[in-house]
Amino acid sequence: MLIEFGLLGPVGAWRGGQPVPLGGRKQRALLAALLVRAGRVVSLDQLIDDLWPAGPPARAAATVQVFVSDLRRALEPERPRGTPPRLLVTSAPGYALRTDAVDALEFARLAAAGRAALDDEDAERAVELLGRAEALWRGAALADVADEPFARAEAARLEELRLGCAEDRLDAELALGRHTAVVAELEQRVGAHSLRERLRAQLMLALHRSGRQADALAVYAAGRRILRDELGLEPGAALRAMQQGVLGHRPELEWSPPGPVVVDAVFAEPSDEPGRVLVVDDSGTNRRLLGAALTALGHDVRTAGDGRRALELLRAEDVDVVLLDVLMPVLDGYSTLAAIKADARLSHLPVIMVSTVHELDGVVRCLDLGAADFLPKPFSAAVLRARLRSSLAAKRLRDTEREHLRRAEESVGGGTGADDVAGRLLQLTRDVAAREAALREEIAALRAELGRSAS
Repeated sequence: MLIEFGLLGPVGAWRGGQPVPLGGRKQRALLAALLVRAGRVVSLDQLIDDLWPAGPPARAAATVQVFVSDLRRALEPERPRGTPPRLLVTSAPGYALRTDAVDALEFARLAAAGRAALDDEDAERAVELLGRAEALWRGAALADVADEPFARAEAARLEELRLGCAEDRLDAELALGRHTAVVAELEQRVGAHSLRERLRAQLMLALHRSGRQADALAVYAAGRRILRDELGLEPGAALRAMQQGVLGHRPELEWSPPGPVVVDAVFAEPSDEPGRVLVVDDSGTNRRLLGAALTALGHDVRTAGDGRRALELLRAEDVDVVLLDVLMPVLDGYSTLAAIKADARLSHLPVIMVSTVHELDGVVRCLDLGAADFLPKPFSAAVLRARLRSSLAAKRLRDTEREHLRRAEESVGGGTGADDVAGRLLQLTRDVAAREAALREEIAALRAELGRSAS
């Protein structure tokens, strides 16, 4: 059974959701010293220095061995006597804890993913990921062993990451227009961390957007006074720019809903025959915006948040064309495209890659893997409609060809109408070949255009 470890609060371990008894304070400190270096070998000398920084007792090495033995029994109580441990292992010149089920590692992963989503302007996903990261905390990091020097350093590092994670989430909240809702939290955080200029700028922005310009300027004045009195410094450039923006009522400080990926109005034309479209994008905002644009064009839309889910949907439902993002977690666009083209049941589907990645190598890689087209974000509704029309037309030609092939096989088997079917099949094959030649010309033109922009 998996054992989960915790550093984001008192040092802890849980098996099946139930706490594992870890012994006294020094024994928990030993576990913490191993957890902060999870997966790496920690020498016996280093562990002794961690536990007794002022000088070890006479039998320090033997005491560490006793602690290790007790922890092994607590962590693996069902391990038969004489069998080697799986978690806390001996590895010269010391010991290692073989696990990645540590809340601090999961926090760092979620915080980094949230920061990346924020950089990609997917504020909703950023709030979700960063909120999950913050929810892992149970109190001050390593709270019950925090007076040990090694623990103090690690706790300070984790607390800095925690504050950065909160600031990233608050940026995302502000990007979503939740300025009034976050004022109280920002006031509390600025009070607790008065020297963090990013928090102070966030509070000023939230107050300004809430119609409280005087309060926003008072926050700046208080911060300037604290910085000068305590550090002899003036506010940094970002905080000064925020003050000037509030004073000047600069329009860039005002909040407005984020613009859609498809930038112009969407109008369906009578000649556009709708199809079944699967939108694959890890951004919930992009999925909704593209879904709305495609629905307005009359298409039947399905969505997936990653490549693995997309493949599940494609194998369960009929789809005419796939709009596939390149950069995604779990299974990225390249791997998803390769899996689609390797599956005999799906390989005929046209796949249009959609991405903010405009580098020529990435575009060519997608086309070489079998993509029908590549759309760099942002793009217009007219371009989207034209690309979809083209891909859907090619898909329907291939579907018709496959149906005629099926009928031809039946006719040959029954001995009736074979010449007529063969003639229709020949004409259809010519149509498909012409359409594919036109598509190849479009792709060649796209490559040439991207090559000119890259140079």
